[in-house]
Amino acid sequence: MKHNVISMIYSPHRLLAVLLAATLCAAATAAAGNGKGRVSLTLEGEPLPSALKKIEKQGGKSILFTYKETERYRVTATIKNRTQAEAMAIVLDGKPFSFIERDIYFVVQYDAGKKEQARVRGLVTDTKGRPLAFATVMMLDKATGRLLAGCVTAGDGTFVLPSLPGRPARLKVSFVGFKTAVVDCRADNSIRLADDTKLLKGVTVKDTRLMIEHKGGSIMANVQGTVLSMFGSAAEMIGHLPFVTNDGGGFNVIGRGAAEVYINSRKVRNSGDLERLRAEDIVSAEIIMNPGARYSSSIGAVIRLKTVRKRGDGLSGRVFAEWNQGRRGTGNEAVWLNYRTGGLDIFASGHTAHEDSYSAPSRENRVETSSVWRNITRSKNEGHEAVFDGELGFNYEPDARQSLGVRYATYTHLGDKTERTRSQTEVYRDGEKVEDNVTNTSTAQKDGWNHSVNAYYTGTFGKWGIDFNADYYGNKRVTSLSSADLTGDNAASDNTVRSDMYAAKLVISATLGKSSVAFGTEETFTNRRDAFTQNGFAADADDKLLQSYYSAFADYSVNLGKFSLRAGLRYEYQRTRYYQFGKLVRSQSPTYSGLMPSASVSYSGGGWAFSLAYRTMKFSPAYDMLASSVSYKNKYLYYGGDPNLKPQYHYQVSLDAGWKWIFVNVWYDYIKDEYTTFFRPYDPDGHPGALLHTMASIPYSNAYGASVSLMPKIGLWQPNLQVTVHRLESDYRPLGSTKHWRRPRTRLSLDNSFMFSHGWFVNLYCAYMPYTRSNNVVDKACGYIDMRVRKTLLKDNALNITLGVNDLLKTNNKPFIMYGDRAYSDIRYNNDSRRVFLAVTYSFNMTKNKYRGKGAGQAEKNRL
Repeated sequence: MKHNVISMIYSPHRLLAVLLAATLCAAATAAAGNGKGRVSLTLEGEPLPSALKKIEKQGGKSILFTYKETERYRVTATIKNRTQAEAMAIVLDGKPFSFIERDIYFVVQYDAGKKEQARVRGLVTDTKGRPLAFATVMMLDKATGRLLAGCVTAGDGTFVLPSLPGRPARLKVSFVGFKTAVVDCRADNSIRLADDTKLLKGVTVKDTRLMIEHKGGSIMANVQGTVLSMFGSAAEMIGHLPFVTNDGGGFNVIGRGAAEVYINSRKVRNSGDLERLRAEDIVSAEIIMNPGARYSSSIGAVIRLKTVRKRGDGLSGRVFAEWNQGRRGTGNEAVWLNYRTGGLDIFASGHTAHEDSYSAPSRENRVETSSVWRNITRSKNEGHEAVFDGELGFNYEPDARQSLGVRYATYTHLGDKTERTRSQTEVYRDGEKVEDNVTNTSTAQKDGWNHSVNAYYTGTFGKWGIDFNADYYGNKRVTSLSSADLTGDNAASDNTVRSDMYAAKLVISATLGKSSVAFGTEETFTNRRDAFTQNGFAADADDKLLQSYYSAFADYSVNLGKFSLRAGLRYEYQRTRYYQFGKLVRSQSPTYSGLMPSASVSYSGGGWAFSLAYRTMKFSPAYDMLASSVSYKNKYLYYGGDPNLKPQYHYQVSLDAGWKWIFVNVWYDYIKDEYTTFFRPYDPDGHPGALLHTMASIPYSNAYGASVSLMPKIGLWQPNLQVTVHRLESDYRPLGSTKHWRRPRTRLSLDNSFMFSHGWFVNLYCAYMPYTRSNNVVDKACGYIDMRVRKTLLKDNALNITLGVNDLLKTNNKPFIMYGDRAYSDIRYNNDSRRVFLAVTYSFNMTKNKYRGKGAGQAEKNRL
């Protein structure tokens, strides 16, 4: 069945038959409104779709066209007693469209051969360079003052008018609260409006647009013109969205899990994309709390960023430098370049980072076997790492309906990543001190040139759209360890990991009236080899994993006024072949397949919004979790994986609600075969008192939670008070743990943002997690305070300077106790978390990269 679905999707003949059938259905529907009449209209800056609908109403014959291609054009014209065909010729004059008249309808289509007349374009901003949306722009005859054309600015402050007249003209621009400007009309115009102090005297102007809004099953953040735009980069801004947390390696949405980020329609594959994108270049950020079937079942939520449309050819770029200082220093430097000419967009970037790290963790382990062993270890870790990553690619748009491109990215270490650890360990057996030892351990990791290639094509054919992505990802990592202590116990190991992954994804979508449908396939193929050798503290390993993954999916949604409904179904097939020393291990070579349904119903009206959703998700363990090797930390601590781990399934029901600046998120999650970290004795006979930090599966778990976010606007102050309470019931007793608590975990945060005049911005973020006992873990109280001040300078805010401090009071040590099988570990990380940083970004002639590749196999990349 699966192969039939895939072959149907990839068959061009069947696809064309589907498109033809859809066109005939639209024509039959249009025939019902057939009629003839004369058209008389006066159009002043009318959007082209609206003008066509008015002509259709008066003329009587249906007009078929696509909003996506026509919405950016406006019409100023006077039509008196013309036929419908003559009226259409008038409004399409000077635009890259032509029309065909049939017996019962007209068809408007994009005409690449029809030259579009040179148009008058421009940008309207205030004196601080911020774009003004919905400002009135009028083109006037310079001699007579007669109105020639007019329009209003778009959300990014830009406007487009008909071609330059054959005589001198002026532009008159007005906006409430600003002085009207009159300038000579050119092909390209940049117009700044000054505040009208007389008009504003004694008047309080209130911004009625909310910064955060509920829209169906999503949370929409209006970034442009709010305090969110003042955070330096998109990466920093996302961490301040409601219900979103940044764990350093990616973004998570509370109650949902890992989030996938998109910039316009392109999937973000590395953090450099989000560092390059300035928050002030983002119009909105949408948090999709319940993704549909088109997304991988391991994606908990989706964050979509919509950027400001920027026009213009030529070279643009950005340079960035940051210094971050704690006990040790960290530096980051990056440059991004973009060259655009016509439909061709060429881009390149390079980034280097170098870090000297320091931490002083402490750990007390207790192991109960034939004796009661207790060891207390205090360590000092010092590390050095330098990396380079870069990308090169192009995007080409032959016309407004199609886009294709290729992107190559690479990553490598500059020299070895090194870490030196000096540990002092006191060992007690049955209360008697038997050892006081010092261990010196050094590791060196070298990443080869890791490669990633993405190629994509997107196309629109009438109401139908095609989105295809193909990806390759390959990496190599070599890690060496050596350790020695005062007792003469030495340890050494070498670990080499190579991975190759190929992926492809196809999505076909269509908008049919108030409904939309999407269906497609995604496949990944992975080859991973993990070779491990050591000097006798464990066993050698040579693992090889071959995995094939296939999926087919379909999504359907319909808008019914204040209500909207969505339903989706995803089929996944995953086959694994696991080899040890070249021999197939059938017991560790499972095959999984199943259906992943999702559905939601949403309501919006009267300031209220509700969304009730159900979703099935599947998470496969990262490949490091499946390793059969045991690695060495010190004489009394080892790390290992479990090749028998199963994927974990989540069956989740959620309710999202909102009213004005109040947002509520409630969820219940039944988890099957949850995988988790766990402690147990390593080798009671050969290594008495040693602890193994490994992986384990729990048959089932229940998770409950609720989160409330309050975001009122109080003068210059934009607070975000967020309270989250969640409870995870996982029974560790079958694994040997004697502890089983049921208390919930709580997290409190207050995000304070202040936006002052003259480009000043201040943010103070406070978080606190109180003491609690949950399942087999005791979480001790922990919290932190981050602060940053930002200033924008120069024309168009081209220069941005940020000064900040993280963990101001040095309280973010994350202490906890975890109980396992006849063992527990009391850990305090004591990282170098209090750090002062200075970041400087300079941009010139910035244009938006038009690359639309979304990538395929993203979940598999995360596992690798």
